[in-house]
Amino acid sequence: MGRPKKEKPNRANGIYEVKVTVGRDSMGRPIRKSFYSKISKEAAKAKAEQFKVDQAVYDITGETPQSNDIAFSVWAEKVLESLKGTVKGSTYELHYRNTIEKHLIPYFKNARMNRIKQIDIQNYFNQNQDAYSLETLKVHRMVLHRIFAAAIQNDIVNKNPCDDIRLRSNVKKHEKHTYTAEECDYVLRYAETHPYGLEIILMLSYGITRSELLGIKWEDIDSSALTLHVQRGVAEVKNAATGKVEIVAGNLKNDFRERIIPITESDIEKLSIRPHKCEYVFGNNSGKPQSPSNWQKRRYNVFMRDMQEFYAEQGIDIPKLTPHELRHTRATLWVNSGANLFAVANVLGHADLQMLRKRYAHSDVESTRKLLGLDKK
Repeated sequence: MGRPKKEKPNRANGIYEVKVTVGRDSMGRPIRKSFYSKISKEAAKAKAEQFKVDQAVYDITGETPQSNDIAFSVWAEKVLESLKGTVKGSTYELHYRNTIEKHLIPYFKNARMNRIKQIDIQNYFNQNQDAYSLETLKVHRMVLHRIFAAAIQNDIVNKNPCDDIRLRSNVKKHEKHTYTAEECDYVLRYAETHPYGLEIILMLSYGITRSELLGIKWEDIDSSALTLHVQRGVAEVKNAATGKVEIVAGNLKNDFRERIIPITESDIEKLSIRPHKCEYVFGNNSGKPQSPSNWQKRRYNVFMRDMQEFYAEQGIDIPKLTPHELRHTRATLWVNSGANLFAVANVLGHADLQMLRKRYAHSDVESTRKLLGLDKK
């Protein structure tokens, strides 16, 4: 009887590959890992089986038999380097670079990756529950999970110690303030008279963000259809190579944030008489998008100061809100007035109606009474 015919490599480069499920991520999805061999598919399977044995040993003893012993600080920096160009610049700087270099490496330092246990990760979050908000801790957990997920894929650890981590924060959540419908009318009336009022009108009337406002180009405005195409945002991003902060006009946070919103003929007219100095409607004197921080300091804060002083002379107290609180105001007024949530979501660029309701529907008894048609008799 002849020898069985050797199976051909299943990769174009002449390498045998076997894929197996080695665990599940924090969302319950299977983690697949490939094992390779230049000799045969059986040899690749043998590597996969050995990996499973090593993983079982780890589950029982807590010790990994792998020789790939690397410090957390070294591996975290390698992961950070690998993320360059794969995520948005602002996400890289604010979420990954900031979290890894300012928080995770100073804490875990040179602890060996294969000796960091789930309890060590939990202790990190327990120790920081008085220092950071829940949202910040979620970012830290996401970054840590990605660091260890990459370690699994590179045979440094057998399982992710970030699974089943519980988060708690004792930091009081920042309360967003909003204008009432009456206050909103006061602000919009004053904005009609102020040099910087058009920016305020667009943000407060349609819920666009500071970043989106500064990213508007003339080509985004359709005067005949009375629409505004929101398709880019402006951000201040630190260049990883030079260390300098750059003003970047790029893609929005997600696909849902790109949207075409209806605006009034009156606001179209206000836009049409604005000088066309460059391709950006609210660009700087050099023809480039404005720095968000400079715009807020030199234009937005000036408007808020002038508006508050104007009404104070009349005995009317109108508070100063942040740019994002203007968006929050618009969303809240729409939701609490019973506006169609699908329409509101489309204008604001939200994908989740439940989140929209949870975030913006304030506990306003009189608004609820009006929506339900309940009188006080």
